[in-house]
Amino acid sequence: MRIMGIIQLAILLPALLVFSPDADAQELFGKAKNNFRNFAAKKTLVVVNQADFTDLSIADAVKSGWRISLYELCSQEKFHNLKTDTNYFFLLRVDGKFKAEKEASLEYLTLVKGGPSAKKGIEKMQEIVSMPLQAVGDESGKAFIFMPALINIMQEHIMNVSEDILKAYVGNSFYTSRIDKIGNKSLLFDKSDIGYTYTDEEISELFGDKFTAGGFSDISKALKESAANTVVSFTVSPAENKSKGYSYQLLIDSENLELLFYRKHKISPKLPAGFTQEDLRRISVPYRTK
Repeated sequence: MRIMGIIQLAILLPALLVFSPDADAQELFGKAKNNFRNFAAKKTLVVVNQADFTDLSIADAVKSGWRISLYELCSQEKFHNLKTDTNYFFLLRVDGKFKAEKEASLEYLTLVKGGPSAKKGIEKMQEIVSMPLQAVGDESGKAFIFMPALINIMQEHIMNVSEDILKAYVGNSFYTSRIDKIGNKSLLFDKSDIGYTYTDEEISELFGDKFTAGGFSDISKALKESAANTVVSFTVSPAENKSKGYSYQLLIDSENLELLFYRKHKISPKLPAGFTQEDLRRISVPYRTK
């Protein structure tokens, strides 16, 4: 079950960043502060279809890991009945697209706030935080193993902003500057997550012996076992025609499910989906000895 309508989704970037040029900045700042700091006082409704395996994986991840507010599972019908109520936040899957795209190619897991604007469509609801989930139509189940991490990352963002509201305005750049937290941990990449042809010599020069290129089964095992001192890769890109659309690249600590690196880029023949050479060079900074 997916709901169309979130336009111009941006990972971990509150919709409040899209201001009207003549809006009062202090008023908007106050609204953002209120949304995050009063989050725990409201209930989060998790919109799930009990017949959908992806939705059930979201429900399982919330049941085992949601800790920042009261929550309740709800049906799509209940969501439509309550979406205008400001007492609720809603966690749900959506088909999202950027303005340059003719149709949605990716699914996102998004948290929106209930309010009167919902009468005009979900795209008018206030977006609190969103995460790339999978390609539209993806039935591989890859997202299932990452669901606990995505739920944790979304909550961590809300708590970070609650403590320091300025992080809501820094947005994505806050997560591209956390590579120093990788330290000397081992990197475990799915080979298919790397979008260019690299050499063993290049990898050795960048990471020494701390880099392993394996398969999804290796990633899955590391996450299931909460492998210590290990960081795993996660990418989301369109299922077909990968010469178009957007690619998301993330690094997640498999022990504490913390987001340590995030970037996205527009896919082109010169810049395929997956981690780019520039991404790996950025990630390698803590490992370089030269």
